[in-house]
Amino acid sequence: MTSQILEKVTIMMTYQHQIIPEGSLRITEIIYKCNDRWHIRDAKLSYQHPSDYISVRNPPSSMPVYKLFLDLYYDDFGTFRNVYHSLGGVYIQFGNMPMHQKKLIKNHFVLGFIPFGGNFNEFMVPFVSEIKKFEKGKIMTVQEQDAWIIAGLVLVTADLPQGNDMAGVLRYNANKGCRTCTTKKELLSTYNQDSVTILRYHHITDEEISKISQESVSSKRGQLCTEYGLRSLPSILDKLKCERHLQTPQDIYHATAGKIRRLLKLTCELFSQEGEDDFVKIWKNFVIPKKWSRLLNSISHYNSFMMSDLLRLAMIMPFLLNRFLKESSLKNNEAATI
Repeated sequence: MTSQILEKVTIMMTYQHQIIPEGSLRITEIIYKCNDRWHIRDAKLSYQHPSDYISVRNPPSSMPVYKLFLDLYYDDFGTFRNVYHSLGGVYIQFGNMPMHQKKLIKNHFVLGFIPFGGNFNEFMVPFVSEIKKFEKGKIMTVQEQDAWIIAGLVLVTADLPQGNDMAGVLRYNANKGCRTCTTKKELLSTYNQDSVTILRYHHITDEEISKISQESVSSKRGQLCTEYGLRSLPSILDKLKCERHLQTPQDIYHATAGKIRRLLKLTCELFSQEGEDDFVKIWKNFVIPKKWSRLLNSISHYNSFMMSDLLRLAMIMPFLLNRFLKESSLKNNEAATI
């Protein structure tokens, strides 16, 4: 095959280059396969390589270079047991560490806490300002020797609402409330969607944010926000060199625990009075590992369970049901439906 190559040519992707010389070869469409059928999509519907939108200065010669990858974690938690006033904890960790080092508590660093009613963007101003300097490169002394330090934000982890805020996307109860795709709320469970055409792409979101910011009429701004599923004001993290959608993935731990809580609620609602009584009796006498704390009655207190409690309950729930479940344990209409 190489013997048949006459010459090399430069071909440009339309979404990677804003200015393409006239007469140059360009790729405007891409053929791909989805659901066993071939389709053609706009080349714009592609993820950019970081080198397409990030440029860095060359480090000084004869100087060691250290590159630091920062993982940011943000989560709200209740500060009181009986009254819920959330406190937002912001933590960072160095992504360069091996996995066994990442698991150690001493390697999680607390940036600070956002009080109830506080603003995440305001809290993050000093951090973002400092990271912007490190993105360009900075000379620091490491082991009594000058070194070129480059640092950047690589991963942002947060629960569903906070994660959407940091990606500049509307909350999950909106019509387009997913920070990964633009699927409408009623179609989220559809399994055969053409994912390539519904994903969110950083460069396309930039264009949509620009349209929203240029609209001076408040009502029209709101319409654009609803159409695109974006917040009217972007996140402060947009000032950093990161891909808002790929680098703010869904938090599997929170998502799984949330699904288990919902499944537990639906399961308990199926029980008849006899079923509830039998469940509580089995629950009280069920032997759990010694290291586990004794949980409250899951029928009446599941809303107060911690995520770790929910995951533990998911492990033992099949054994609990197996010990008492019979047809009379379910409400009449529910048993008939099943």
